[in-house]
Amino acid sequence: MKKIYGIIRKLGVTSHYKGYFFVADAIRLAMDSQDKPLRITKDIYPYLARKYKTTTLSIEHDIRTVINVCWEMNRKGMADIAGYPLVYKPTNSEFIDMVAYYLLSAQER
Repeated sequence: MKKIYGIIRKLGVTSHYKGYFFVADAIRLAMDSQDKPLRITKDIYPYLARKYKTTTLSIEHDIRTVINVCWEMNRKGMADIAGYPLVYKPTNSEFIDMVAYYLLSAQER
């Protein structure tokens, strides 16, 4: 989790945002489940909502807030992680997948 938190912080988000922990857990789930497709609304949001005793809507909103902050604070860093120029702000699932893939690729090097 330390590497995941490091990437999120590098993009401009701190633990002052509730979504910081949600997005970190979502990325970890995506990294642990590379062998099967993970559906964000059916798998990730409900799991996180149970874990953090909140609603799936709150999880979705707080992750989106984190992505908005990343987009505003470090758009270049997001593009570096994506590996291509980002023309638009990534969706929640795109962001989670993008960071998970980046971290998994870094482990293989």
